[in-house]
Amino acid sequence: MEIQENFCPKTPQCPLFQGQMLASEKAQEIYMNLFCKAGFKGRMSCKRFLVSSAGVKPPLEIMPDDSRSVEEIIVSLRSK
Repeated sequence: MEIQENFCPKTPQCPLFQGQMLASEKAQEIYMNLFCKAGFKGRMSCKRFLVSSAGVKPPLEIMPDDSRSVEEIIVSLRSK
């Protein structure tokens, strides 16, 4: 798969992009357009990208538009 410049650099490893997170192909396409393919703005809006960039591997249940802050997500993951 060729990754274009505006794609998130984590796209090849992201379970969202690989279709592992969502049942609906349409929902996957929408998330990919909003986050994976939206350049810097998309990455800075993606909780998976931000949590991963903080050195914490986000589990599958963390969606790009998770309502919690990055800090809240990381605290909840570390307390498990």
